[in-house]
Amino acid sequence: MRRIFLDVVGRRHSLYDELLDYPPEGYEFVTDKSSWSVLSEASCRTDTMGRIPRQFLRSLLPLNLAKSYLERFKSVAEDTYMTYSSGHLVFRNEPWVVDLEYVTHLSDYSLSHFNTFRGIIESELRSENCKRIMPWTDSGRDTILSMIHDDRICEKVETVRLAVRGKDFRRQYGKDRVRFLFVGSANMPRAFDIKGGKEVIEAFLQLTQRYKNLELVVRSYVPSKLKEKLASIGNIRIIDRIVPFEVLESEFQSADIFLFPSHNTPGMVLLDAMSYELPVITTDVWANSEMVFDGRTGFLVPKSKLVDYYVDEFIPNWSSGRSLKAITRKTDGEVVKSLVEKASALVEDEELRRRMGRAGRYEIEEGRFSIQTRNNKLKKIFDSCA
Repeated sequence: MRRIFLDVVGRRHSLYDELLDYPPEGYEFVTDKSSWSVLSEASCRTDTMGRIPRQFLRSLLPLNLAKSYLERFKSVAEDTYMTYSSGHLVFRNEPWVVDLEYVTHLSDYSLSHFNTFRGIIESELRSENCKRIMPWTDSGRDTILSMIHDDRICEKVETVRLAVRGKDFRRQYGKDRVRFLFVGSANMPRAFDIKGGKEVIEAFLQLTQRYKNLELVVRSYVPSKLKEKLASIGNIRIIDRIVPFEVLESEFQSADIFLFPSHNTPGMVLLDAMSYELPVITTDVWANSEMVFDGRTGFLVPKSKLVDYYVDEFIPNWSSGRSLKAITRKTDGEVVKSLVEKASALVEDEELRRRMGRAGRYEIEEGRFSIQTRNNKLKKIFDSCA
């Protein structure tokens, strides 16, 4: 059994739980929480006092690059085969691979920082210690190939898609009502808008004018004024707190349609919804079309014309102040209209919901987002690093 050190920055994202719990055959992952990770995690708090220091530090330098430099002499267990880095460079003299969302992930999602530290980033990616660069999507791969023009680096790039485990349950059909589910962050105010929460509410209110058997469950932080406005609507239920997995799983199992008109991508929650046999409606932004196959596992709706989604070379721009302002200021009526149209098609056709849901579940259990598909690719990569 070969041990691989999972090296993360700050709070470990839930996507790595599937990696720790279901590693490729012949491998196991180990991880720890360094002092830097504890500090970084604390700075990610959602209160103002936590955000200000992080924003100031990020304006000076990429925090993940600083983490890599400060831990260049960190001792890793001698029996560790290699390091698996989550979105940052490894300066230590050891073999390593890195996964990432898109190219500026390596510079704390800042294009200006990437250009400033390009020499350092490319030097480390070019080194013999760096064995593979593994974007989560083909869209992420393309940002790397368009920004880096060194064949020694580009030949290391290989897409390794996100994956979630299959779920052991049987979906019930033939119900009198149709329940929509929207899942965002339970404690991040801006995430409600970024994940498309306002569009979901507007679309649902329009849908209730057409159909009387609808329900909506929102598991997300919801702005207080909007929450007060919705309090008197009986068929909308808001869960604005962190809940145990069993509670969230119950919501997925009892839902019929998953709404996620997000302004960013990719979202693990899309795969979670598919694993529970739910047809998905999401926005045609960046890599969402790689996760939801329009007309087969769900529907794609057009992205908003009000938001500047990308900067140079198709690199996402949704976390910029300008984009956030556009997202939070107002909703795009055309997006809401399309959302209503696609949702109506699913409300009126149970067989379509069944067919799309099963197609999505297949992709999780046996297709491109299955643990087995991911592990087959990772095993080949890890074996080649011997």
